[in-house]
Amino acid sequence: MSDRLSLVEAPAATTDADGADPSPSFDAHLSHLNARRLRSASWYFAACIALLLVANVVLPSLQLWLHAFVQALVVLYFVGLGFVCRSPIAAQWPTPALPLLFGLATAATALVFSFDLVPRLGANPAYATLLFVTCAAPVWPRRLLLAVMLPVHLLFLLMVFQLGQATSFVLLMGIGGTVAGALGWFVAALQYRTERHAFDTAATIRRQKDELTMALARVSRLLDERSEIVATVAHDLQSPLAGIRALLRTIPDRVEGNGAKLREIARTCADMQSAISRLLDTHAAESGETILDVVDLDKLFAEVAATAIPAAAEKGIALLCDARGLYARAEPLILARAIGNLLSNAVKFAPKDSSVRLEARSRGPYVRVSVTDRGPGIAASEAKSLFKKFTRLSPQPTGSEPSSGLGLYIVQSLANRLRATADFEPNPEGGSVFFLDLQAAACPADIASSRSQK
Repeated sequence: MSDRLSLVEAPAATTDADGADPSPSFDAHLSHLNARRLRSASWYFAACIALLLVANVVLPSLQLWLHAFVQALVVLYFVGLGFVCRSPIAAQWPTPALPLLFGLATAATALVFSFDLVPRLGANPAYATLLFVTCAAPVWPRRLLLAVMLPVHLLFLLMVFQLGQATSFVLLMGIGGTVAGALGWFVAALQYRTERHAFDTAATIRRQKDELTMALARVSRLLDERSEIVATVAHDLQSPLAGIRALLRTIPDRVEGNGAKLREIARTCADMQSAISRLLDTHAAESGETILDVVDLDKLFAEVAATAIPAAAEKGIALLCDARGLYARAEPLILARAIGNLLSNAVKFAPKDSSVRLEARSRGPYVRVSVTDRGPGIAASEAKSLFKKFTRLSPQPTGSEPSSGLGLYIVQSLANRLRATADFEPNPEGGSVFFLDLQAAACPADIASSRSQK
C-alpha cells in the first residue's frame, strides 16, 4: 500500500489554533511513514555506497584504503538501519528518532567523503549530493531539520575555509553546499506541508463519512418508525370504515332524496378502504421473511377473481381465468395480493364492456402468471418507471377510479419476496400484459403417487 493510501488508516489529527507543532496523532503517522520510507532509503543508500566501495577497490587509479574503510562502515550502518526500520517497534519510537538516525549518519558521511576526496579530486559534489539526500529521504518534523542542518553546514563551511585552498575551491564548495542545503530544505518543507495537508484532508473526509453514516442511520430509523406508524394508523382505520360500510348496507337503497348521497358515501368509504389496504400491502411487501410452498393456481385464480368481480361487473368487464392445472412455488397470501393488484389495475384501466384475462403458462422451470387487458397500453418512454413507488403514468382510469401510484410497486416488492420476476410487455392486440415469472412446482398428488410407486 502506498504512503498516501495509508493516510485513511491513521488516527484523526488536531491542529492547534496558533499553528504549533503537529498533534500526537500526526506524529504517530509520521513515525509509521518514515519507518517505511527510510527502510527503502537506507538499503538503496547502502547499495550505492557498496558500488562505490567496489569501484574503489577494483580501480587502480583510486584505491583510497582509508576511504574504503569508511565506505564499508557506512554500508554496514545503513543496512542495519534498514532492518531497524523494518521492525514493528520502529514505528512506535518518538517521531524524530528515525529521521535523526538517518539524517545525522548521511550528514556525517557527506562531511567525511567530501574532505576525504579533496586531495584526489579537489572540489567535489559529495557533500552537496548527500546533504540533499539527508533532506529529502525522511519527512522531517517541523524545525528539526533546521536544527540538524545549520550546525552541519556551519561545520562544513568552517572546514572549507580552514583547508587553505584556492578561492575557486572555496567558492565552488561553499556555494555548491549552500545551494544544495537550501534546495533540500525547500523540498523537505514542501514534503512536510503536503503530507500534513493530505493527513488533515483524510481526517476531515473520515469524520464527514462517520457523520454521514450516523445521519443515514437516523434517517433509516425515522423511516422505519414512520412506516410502522402509518401501518398502525391504517390498520386502526380499517375497522371503522368497514363498520360504516356495513351500516350503509343496512339502509334501504331507495331512501327518498338520499339514495345518491348514500351511494356516494359508500363509494368514498370503499375508496378509502382500498387506499388503506394498499398502504398495508406496501408495508407487508417491504418487511418479513417468506417461506415458499406449492400453490394450486386454479384454486388461487378463483379466489382472486372473486374479489375483483364486483369492480369488473360495474364496468361490464368479463374476467377470464385459465390456470391450465399448473402449480407454482410461492407463498399463497403474498401471491394472491400480487395477482390481486395486477387484476385491480387491469380492471381500472380497461375500457368498459371489454375483458381481462388471467392465465398461467408453463415456461420450462418457470410458470408465467399474466394479466392481459385491452386498455390504452404503456408508452415506451414510461415503461422504465412502471414499478417505481408513487409513479403516475399518462393513461387514466376509465371509470374515474382513484390511483395511488403504489399498485405496481407493491407487485414488484411482493415478487421479490417470492423470488420471482415482475415485468410488462405490450399486448399485440392492444393494451398491456403484466406478468409474474414464478418457480414451477409439480402437483402434490403426482409427487405422492411417484413416491408410493417407489
